[in-house]
Amino acid sequence: MRLITFFILILVMVLCSGNAVAQEAFIDMKSTHFMVRYTLPEESAAALEVLSKAEQILDRISRDIGFVKYTDFWTWDKRVKIILFPDQISYTRFTGQAQWSRGYASRNSKLFRDRVVVTYNGQAEMNSAILPHEIAHLVFWDLLGQNYAAAPEWFEEGIAQLEEQDKRDIVREAMRPVVISGKHIPFHVFMNLKPSEMQDETQVSLFYAQSLSVVLFLIEKYGQDSFYRLSKELRNGCKFEIALTRVYGGIFTSMSEFESRWLKYAAGDGG
Repeated sequence: MRLITFFILILVMVLCSGNAVAQEAFIDMKSTHFMVRYTLPEESAAALEVLSKAEQILDRISRDIGFVKYTDFWTWDKRVKIILFPDQISYTRFTGQAQWSRGYASRNSKLFRDRVVVTYNGQAEMNSAILPHEIAHLVFWDLLGQNYAAAPEWFEEGIAQLEEQDKRDIVREAMRPVVISGKHIPFHVFMNLKPSEMQDETQVSLFYAQSLSVVLFLIEKYGQDSFYRLSKELRNGCKFEIALTRVYGGIFTSMSEFESRWLKYAAGDGG
């Protein structure tokens, strides 16, 4: 009955608004920087918890990646919208996301023409992983400004995963045997991969784990300040390979050397 009710709402939305989502189909709940939008009244408690956690997560992420909020940052009509579908089936069918997807962030999608996080209720890792990950994407895009596309997707996904609880230690352990056995994704392939275009869940998992591993390598081996400088070079429109050699010029003279040093790090040999 719950799913039938939701799809009746979806039908009304489509008839009323074409590709965009009708405003009146949602129940809204607001905080300083976020607006949670959900479809069923009985989900109000879950929506309130998401709203509270989102504010806490935003503060932590801003500190972690060195992003200073300006006065009207994500406030009033600039609030980030968090769209909560009632379950995975409705989320997947309506958004067209892959079966493995648990949520996504967007600044201007076909369905939601605002800065949004789209996910669904009932996920155990909502507050520990999903919300931190997707909100980190939005902060990262604001940090890089109009040149956010200059960053390869693995770089962005690695940063987003930094905010997931306990993910760092898990990835360190998981990547060691992968690298030692030579089953990692070679960098000439890795640099151009887009998870949204991948369907194999095993490869998707490897892509995400390797992304976090490479970001951790840069931060832990060469420091947070250099990592900030790398982000600033990307913000200025510099291509990743050029930005990397500018910031780490005395360390990486090529992408192959970058890969070689990361492999040693991930295998536990120091890098």
